[in-house]
Amino acid sequence: MDGRRFYHPELDILRFFAFFLVFLHHALPHDLGFWMRYGVPSGLAHVVAGIGALGAFGVDVFFALSAYLITELLLRERALIGDLDLKAFYTRRVLRIWPLYFFFLLLAGVLTVLIPGQKMGWQATVAFLFLGGNWWIVLRGFPSSVIFPLWSVSIEEQFYLFWPPLVRKLRASHMAALACSMIAVACVSRAYLGTHGATETQVWCNTLARLDPIAAGILVAVFLRGEAPAMSLARRIAMIGFGVVCLALAGNYWSVKADPITTARIMAGYPVVAIGAVAMLIGVLSSASALSKSVLVYLGKISYGLYVYHVLGLMTSDYIVPAAEATLPRYMLRVGIALTLTVTFAAASFRWLESPFLGLKQRFTHVLSRPGG
Repeated sequence: MDGRRFYHPELDILRFFAFFLVFLHHALPHDLGFWMRYGVPSGLAHVVAGIGALGAFGVDVFFALSAYLITELLLRERALIGDLDLKAFYTRRVLRIWPLYFFFLLLAGVLTVLIPGQKMGWQATVAFLFLGGNWWIVLRGFPSSVIFPLWSVSIEEQFYLFWPPLVRKLRASHMAALACSMIAVACVSRAYLGTHGATETQVWCNTLARLDPIAAGILVAVFLRGEAPAMSLARRIAMIGFGVVCLALAGNYWSVKADPITTARIMAGYPVVAIGAVAMLIGVLSSASALSKSVLVYLGKISYGLYVYHVLGLMTSDYIVPAAEATLPRYMLRVGIALTLTVTFAAASFRWLESPFLGLKQRFTHVLSRPGG
């Protein structure tokens, strides 16, 4: 482990894949009957509905990947300068996350005035302003607003707040032990919630109940020690496939995101999701750099914007393709337009809103990561 640039373009591809799963979750109905009404063969209908259900766990892939990268970069910085520059770390996070985050909150506020049905409320707005939107959702439910995907950003920001000071003080073995403790906290939290009548949303958006993929990403960083795993292509494909199967089991067999929840389903499903997310991360991670010019790498580079804007893209497509459920081609046209709009919004945002701040971010960086971001 040294201070040279740490960047794996294949992880940007994984970022895009994680976004695309979430997009499909929100774009494709999970109801088997929806697809069969259009004459979709039963087997294919099961597959499409199943993809829609498992897509929710793209968020867990984001969590695992973010925890891995943050921990790896912090460990490299500590090895390089003998300490952690916490002020610089928090400055980098502010420059990376806040410009788009707060711009989108402002945009969502404008939409509440212009678009019928878009409602935030001042209390929800305050919660999201202070990066506690997920806790607002736990207490009051999802707002009828395009801001609702930002709940996961709140969880990541809470992790960024508490983790670096701990990395500054802990040896690697103690970090691994703490990560295992985080998994235990998540399991205990879900057991409590499951036995006390919690809803699916109160588990799904609860920071304490969603620590598994974050802890798993930390463990990957600690045990790999800056190295990429040496595996054949076949093994990598098998690892990625295993990860997808884990997400599919949680989404369709255990129905982790279906109300009413049961303690048994959430106790089994969430750890399996974390295992699947880490399997995909390890399967993708390599020392290859031939992918650095791939279109998918660029899409991964703007994946933060893709995630933030995708619900707005879906909402806008509803106006462009009214009565989208009249026919299957019409519905799929709506999905295609939504994806196109999302990419357009994110690319424009990255170019004119985020990039100027990302340029400033380099001034506070000790260990270089992705070029230009």
